[in-house]
Amino acid sequence: MRKDIIADQRIDLNAAVSAVYGCARVIAEGLALPPCYVTRDGEHAATHPLYYLLNASPNDLQTAYEFREMQGYHMALDGNAYSWLNRAPNGSILEILPLDPHYVQVVPTSSRLGTQVKYFVFGVEMPADEIWHQKGPATKDYTGLSMLDQARSAIKLARHQEEYGAKLFENGARPAGLLTTNGTLTPEQRADLKRSWEQQYSGTGNAHKTALLTGDFQYHPLGSTANEAQFIEARKFQIEEICRFFRVSPTKLFHNAGSQSYASVEQAHIAHDADTDAHWHARFVQSANKTLLTQKERAKGYQIILDNRDFLRGTAVERMQYYQIGRAIGVLSANEIREMEGFERSADPAADQLAPAANLFGGNDGGADRPPA
Repeated sequence: MRKDIIADQRIDLNAAVSAVYGCARVIAEGLALPPCYVTRDGEHAATHPLYYLLNASPNDLQTAYEFREMQGYHMALDGNAYSWLNRAPNGSILEILPLDPHYVQVVPTSSRLGTQVKYFVFGVEMPADEIWHQKGPATKDYTGLSMLDQARSAIKLARHQEEYGAKLFENGARPAGLLTTNGTLTPEQRADLKRSWEQQYSGTGNAHKTALLTGDFQYHPLGSTANEAQFIEARKFQIEEICRFFRVSPTKLFHNAGSQSYASVEQAHIAHDADTDAHWHARFVQSANKTLLTQKERAKGYQIILDNRDFLRGTAVERMQYYQIGRAIGVLSANEIREMEGFERSADPAADQLAPAANLFGGNDGGADRPPA
């Protein structure tokens, strides 16, 4: 399948290049971190059967974080994430079990209703309503794109660079060289000389040792050092190239692309929230609402959300300024602010009241400009 990129036919993160693993990890952890809730008309629907599964533990082996993290890896690398929905006789979902995407086959079928799909797990056809199929970026309506396939050339080049670097430093971070002599050597003497030289001076353990040449021998290094061959620069470019495929900022991989100030790195992280995390969150939420909730439940106001507000928070000063403005224009109550900061709600009834937006009306005439109640 992808033997030119990964040793095994299955996704093996240990065999992938570091930039690929880093991008997949950023996407997976970004999807796993925000808590997931089932709500109804904006309030937590804690009694809904899906609430515990999505917020705490979808199955006996995983937490909610671990489950979404795995789904994120599958979508980022393979382009598809599959789960089996264990349903009760009444149709409610009892548990959600992840499936290895390499053991799931999606077969499109055409009908008058448009493209339909059949799912086969280990070669056995499964009812479509028992499979939760989350797709990454896609050009077809029934399957996502594998980034390992799309970025094959970039990943392959990065792997060759890693292999080249490993060989380079294995030989003491110096390329091969020539030993010359004015005399004539027999084939046996040449073989003995080569073997003796490699034993004494080749490899990282023998790097930078002083070579002692006896007789009429001279050593002439060939090529250049890794730095002179712009090896480091080439590897940096390849990291950025792989990041382009995954749409992940290189700064999230701790990749320093030149001189950067703290402000520019901070802006890069803010851009990552909007350009990367927000899209994966939208994919998960919309797929979950479409597949896990029934049409009747959606009509009743039930909704599955990822609450990422805590991860979009600014500094303490910025938050207080935001709350102050929200209170002043009458869009936030004191209790809403307390909840966003993790404090207990106040029992004072006034804490649930919105402050009048005095700046919208005349403030010096006793409220003469206020509209009639």
